[in-house]
Amino acid sequence: MERNAESFFKIDALAEEAGGYFALPSKENIEYTDLLFDVCEQFGIRYYSATPKERHFVEAVTHVTWAKMQEEKTGIKQDIRPAFSA
Repeated sequence: MERNAESFFKIDALAEEAGGYFALPSKENIEYTDLLFDVCEQFGIRYYSATPKERHFVEAVTHVTWAKMQEEKTGIKQDIRPAFSA
């Protein structure tokens, strides 16, 4: 048992050096990311090579779209701030 504890200590030390443990994304995280890349494709934007302005745009569209989808899915009214109001 002591050997096993020693192994865990080594793993913990490595994780601490790396900034913490890795956690797999949730189903919801994956769905949100899929939506983000769908929005990018819709507007012809490559996210990782986009300008900051383009990224902000697709992130805002994704945020509003996601909130509306959650509203429909749960029936709970979301506080959706208009992203492009003047």
